[in-house]
Amino acid sequence: MIRTQIAHLIDVGSTWTKGLAVSLNDGRLIARRQHPTTLRAGIMQGVNTVIADLERAAAGTVVFRAATSSAAGGLRVAAIGLVPGLTGFAAKQASLGAGARVVFTGSYALEADDIEAMRDQRPDIILLTGGTNGGNTEVILKNAERLARAGLPAAVVLAGNKSARAAALALLRAGGYEVHVADNVLPAVDTLNVESAQAAIRGVFLERIVVARGIEKLREWALGVVMPTPKAVLDAAAFLADGHPGRFGTTVVVDIGGATTDVHSIGGSEPQAGIVLKGLPEPRVKRTVEGDLGLRVSAAAAADALGAEALAKGMGVSIEHLRQVAGDRVEHPGTIGERDAFDRVVAVAAVAEALFRHVGRLERLPLLRETWVQIGKDLRRADVVIGSGGVFAARADANELLDAAVREASAKGDHLVPDGAALLIDRDYVLFAVGLLAQRYPETAASLALRSLGKPQSLTKGAGDEKCGS
Repeated sequence: MIRTQIAHLIDVGSTWTKGLAVSLNDGRLIARRQHPTTLRAGIMQGVNTVIADLERAAAGTVVFRAATSSAAGGLRVAAIGLVPGLTGFAAKQASLGAGARVVFTGSYALEADDIEAMRDQRPDIILLTGGTNGGNTEVILKNAERLARAGLPAAVVLAGNKSARAAALALLRAGGYEVHVADNVLPAVDTLNVESAQAAIRGVFLERIVVARGIEKLREWALGVVMPTPKAVLDAAAFLADGHPGRFGTTVVVDIGGATTDVHSIGGSEPQAGIVLKGLPEPRVKRTVEGDLGLRVSAAAAADALGAEALAKGMGVSIEHLRQVAGDRVEHPGTIGERDAFDRVVAVAAVAEALFRHVGRLERLPLLRETWVQIGKDLRRADVVIGSGGVFAARADANELLDAAVREASAKGDHLVPDGAALLIDRDYVLFAVGLLAQRYPETAASLALRSLGKPQSLTKGAGDEKCGS
């Protein structure tokens, strides 16, 4: 008899530590267990409880162990560029694509209040960029000098104008920083190059942040395979879009949690015929994070951001009652109820708003009314939209919730949201695990994903294929 080979996959979140036992033979989810994350006692207390529960529930030989973490606020990055729409944009995309949460963005020369804002936000990494290769060197050198004087407790990834690299490196090292050099994120004015900076950020995460956050023991258990949770979900989205035999094509994943709502999109970067692109080309693999749109830690902020009056009306309660419920969620996160009215109303609005913020828009040129300009990413022709997160896994009406959210995003205005995409739900909440498995066990990853999501039966298109903002 062939003994089942098993993968144990752990995700340490700020509220819950989740664990999966997956059959590597056929991609079956054998067991799922969770435990409140034990930040004060050390995260391994909760992790060990989950692992012990998995071992009791799933018989077989464990041959692969891996983990993700977004505990203690996740990976925090300050992204600094020269011009907001160019190197500033590139720095932010590099940070988000590496699975980081951008807690500060800066452009031009840093002022004293910028330094203090960074100090207050406590970034783990400062991504310092600025200038195309051979372009402006003054600003990045001035920022390196000011950072050196500030002595912030962060590592620096230096990814700006290569003409200023040696001088900036010397200034930062003289200021006591651990510096990691990467390729320029914007080598030319129309060229986005974020892969080298993302690799450097991930390297710092493994070498420095894992130890600083007290998850070195988790890395030892996982045999070194640890990554930020958002990076694993982004890898899963890319795998589903491009990497497995039944590839989905242009894929959008909306992952709503207690603190943030993340949107990941793969594809949709090219403007349609007859439309002029304004600004830098959008990255094909893109992630955005909305820190004011969450169902627990950010519930009060979400109520404000999404309009308390409209949310209260949707729930059939007073604004005062809505705010009281939101405050209770912040103080007592608890578990997600299948019929919870607050979760439904806020989740629909949060997903819609996060999609709306993620995509681009079309504008007519003032003097050329027949010419359309695209700003940002066009996802109208997306093939698949996936809803992930505890609220989608827990609710029987998850498909209806996602459909309502996509429709609401479409109704918000002239933005390029998915139109006619197949809607899928991550019922087993496994996308982080798919991302962990995809490179080493692609067949297992594909099977695990499809068992949770189902396979799109048809990819019908709506009128979005033809419209140009009308």
